[in-house]
Amino acid sequence: MKGMIKAMKVLNFGSLNIDFVYSVDHFVRAGETLSSDRLEKFCGGKGLNQSVALARAGATVFHAGCVGADGGMLKALLAESGADTRFIRQTDDASGHAIIQVDKKGQNCILLYGGANQQITDDFVDEVLACCEKGAVLLL
Repeated sequence: MKGMIKAMKVLNFGSLNIDFVYSVDHFVRAGETLSSDRLEKFCGGKGLNQSVALARAGATVFHAGCVGADGGMLKALLAESGADTRFIRQTDDASGHAIIQVDKKGQNCILLYGGANQQITDDFVDEVLACCEKGAVLLL
């Protein structure tokens, strides 16, 4: 990486997911086919959510992680929120995603696919950490 980041406050190595939220009458059961009432698509992942919240609260945030070719919306939300995205890498795998069922009572049931989130290598971690100055906060 070129140049040190002198004012780094928070480096977040965190998950980046696309959430597919299905509104259903009840959670699907084994062997059952269930139609959903609605599908909504959101940016998610605990890491992304933390970086967005910190950046919107005024912190200097650098997000590190991996997305697939389908992860443009994730990177865009981080940038729009004020987080630095220079440490987000694109991999050949699909971005992490979650299939979320939400029933009429508001309860949820989540199936997670790690995808590109699981492509972080030791070399990538070392590369990113080499750009940090002493005193930076590392959020995992």
